[in-house]
Amino acid sequence: MMTFARLARISHEKLHSLGRDRFLVLTGREACLAGWLNVAARCRELVVAQNPHHFLSQTESFPDALRDATNSGFFATFESFCSFEQAEHLLVENQQPLADTEQDAGRTALQDLESLARCRSDSA
Repeated sequence: MMTFARLARISHEKLHSLGRDRFLVLTGREACLAGWLNVAARCRELVVAQNPHHFLSQTESFPDALRDATNSGFFATFESFCSFEQAEHLLVENQQPLADTEQDAGRTALQDLESLARCRSDSA
């Protein structure tokens, strides 16, 4: 979750909105699986704000999107976009490795997502 959140921030800073949204979906999925629903909600909010027709906008929440069988193809596409191993490699390439802060995972991910939101308002 933290790895994908950091990559979403990096993509946003490099003006790669498609990559940003893909990493936000991956962050949200991992956040749901780990029980960090506030992180998943923030990911959904950021994606839908930028793209109101995104498949995440068709349900009330990120967990609902995961449970909706019609979205399984979308999530499979995102999973094939970047594996966790690839994501870790991308962080190292961008000189942004994560410290081992598993107990603060949600807070770490939210900090990256809030940084992403600040970057958007600064550039607007």
